Amino acid sequence: MSGQDVVVRALLIFFVELCALRRAPQDLPASEILLWIALLADLFAGLLVGVTAGISGWTSLLQGIVEIALMLATLYLALSVMKLPGRFLQAGTALLGSGALLGLLALMPLSFNPTGSQETNLAALGALLLLGLVVWGVVVTGHILRHTFGISLGQGSAIAIAFEIAAITLVTGLFGGA
Repeated sequence: MSGQDVVVRALLIFFVELCALRRAPQDLPASEILLWIALLADLFAGLLVGVTAGISGWTSLLQGIVEIALMLATLYLALSVMKLPGRFLQAGTALLGSGALLGLLALMPLSFNPTGSQETNLAALGALLLLGLVVWGVVVTGHILRHTFGISLGQGSAIAIAFEIAAITLVTGLFGGA
């Protein structure tokens, strides 16, 4: 195994453990390069999710850019207000990396066509699995925010829900129901 393979494997294991609530964002190195890699991975995963859900590639890409920009700007602003700007790289990387991993996991249930016009048992299973991933994504984001801001998991999850509602409202307003 090459050195790069070891690093990629270690990062993948880290994000799996983060999504299992066994690791915290402060366990990541504070690295701009790692933030950019996680950003590109999240953008790519979002593009795949959008296309799998039947949204055009360009629309999916633009939605992903808007959502990521909103998330990172909100995180940076909140950390600045709380006088914790040094936590931005690790928290942003954790949010982006976990978002990429959960987005890739969403591809399977999305392939069951839960957003399609035909109601089937497979589509219902896909919708149920997607709902489970959305709920788990809120918990994972709450976990990251808990460690980033020193708050409870419930508070972090409530912030995650509020952010999701704001992001969906913004994206829907900009791109319609696409």
